[in-house]
Amino acid sequence: MKGMATIITVIILGAVMVLIGTTMTLTSISEGQTTVTETKVKKNQTLLDACAEESLITINKDNTLPSTITTTLGSCNITINSQVGTSWNFNLGTSGEMSSLELNIVLNRGPTIAISNWNDQ
Repeated sequence: MKGMATIITVIILGAVMVLIGTTMTLTSISEGQTTVTETKVKKNQTLLDACAEESLITINKDNTLPSTITTTLGSCNITINSQVGTSWNFNLGTSGEMSSLELNIVLNRGPTIAISNWNDQ
């Protein structure tokens, strides 16, 4: 009887240890996937910011915008909503593995560029 109680105790402790180990492993995998997703989204946001800066430089320099801007990080599509005189309204868009981002910029190009709207959509 005493040996039977010891064996049952060992089996129960072993089952608890396996359960704890499995839970920790699954939690680590989930955290790793979350980190990868966050990294990809941040990379896409960085690309959108780089394209926005490049678009402002292009408008300031040439008073025009191409349909696509390419940076060292990737490329963004540009949709011009309106451009009347020195007033610009356009959208920048990126498509990445995990997310698609869009940014609407409204500005006035004078001696300096005055941004009146900078909206993530």
